Amino acid sequence: MREPTVVLAHSTREWAQDLHFFLMDHGGAVVRGYVVSPEDAITEQYDALLVDDVTSFLSHRLVAALQRRGARVIGFYDGADTEGAGKARLLDLGVDEAVAADSPAAEILEIVVRLVGPVVTDDAKPANPVDAFRGRPPSVVADHDAVPHGGNRGTVVAVSAATGGSGATEIAIALAAALRDNEVSTVLVDADEQAPSIAQRLGLGLHPNIRSAVDAVLHRTTQLDATLHRLTSIGIEVLCGLPNPRDWFELRPGDVTEVLAELRATRAQVVVNVGSRIDDLPDQGGPARFGVSRSLLVAADVIVLVGSASPLGAGRIIDWLADGRRLIAGKPLHVVINQHSGGAFAAGELEAEVRKAVSPRSVTMVPHDRRVARAAWSGDPVPRGPFTKAVARLARVAVPMGVRR
Repeated sequence: MREPTVVLAHSTREWAQDLHFFLMDHGGAVVRGYVVSPEDAITEQYDALLVDDVTSFLSHRLVAALQRRGARVIGFYDGADTEGAGKARLLDLGVDEAVAADSPAAEILEIVVRLVGPVVTDDAKPANPVDAFRGRPPSVVADHDAVPHGGNRGTVVAVSAATGGSGATEIAIALAAALRDNEVSTVLVDADEQAPSIAQRLGLGLHPNIRSAVDAVLHRTTQLDATLHRLTSIGIEVLCGLPNPRDWFELRPGDVTEVLAELRATRAQVVVNVGSRIDDLPDQGGPARFGVSRSLLVAADVIVLVGSASPLGAGRIIDWLADGRRLIAGKPLHVVINQHSGGAFAAGELEAEVRKAVSPRSVTMVPHDRRVARAAWSGDPVPRGPFTKAVARLARVAVPMGVRR
């Protein structure tokens, strides 16, 4: 037997500090620490999360993920709020119990003990289900498990470039159009945190965008559908990227993954354009960049990696996979050699080089097509021609009809 362990979301209300001091003086539970993001909340080991109704990262998805692992979620609302909006939000999110923030610490402890129950340790297995995930990298645990598994859900295809300028955005747009040609609902998402450009490329407004979608999913500011643009020319929906890539720090990987989960629950196909940079900079002492791209690669069902048609492009593909192999392990990988202008011999050489190094599920040669540049200037999808025919072949191989719904 042991005392229950709790973590506290950072709060400006007095309940958090009062409870912490109370437990230090009287015992009854152990404060494991404080969390400031959904990634922290998922990866920490504890029996109960105590969190305010106004905490920015509190969401349906996080509550459900914690409860699946056996952790309880206790939410605190402003007891002086006569309209009861805070309590109503907590109940809507599905917390195990909603508690007035001015409740005495002893009463809060009683609620924790009642919800958690006696904690029996067993040396043969972890005392908490979260322990089973401790061997996996925290960024992967948090982002991957934010997506519900199983059930009726759409297929997520992540399109990335081995290096900037490879044309992954054009491939993503054409791939979404090709999938829509099979009369299945398709949404195209610009989740490139480094160089978002789908809105500009297709002449769409910068608002609403992926940040609006995060607010819709986490805070219910509007319906998620209201954040999507309808591109009637090819029959797809588009979720535009950040208006300014300098605002990348406003997107948390777990939040964007929740948007993805909501979309795949109602659309047959979700094509996500992610950034080409996926290095884990925090592990190298750098800033927490590129987390969105890494998390979406983990959450995707199919990976499409786009490289340029040159020996250097093939080398970039191999370099990218050195960083991304852990993120895409076990997923079907389809390599695209884009804007190939050489003959059959050069194409064969490039394909042989790629296959020798990475063993992808398929390699698609997409030929140089002047229609691509013309379409970019006019802000239209690329018309039918060699480029779209090659991408259509990719669509048939990467997402066979048998797995589409």
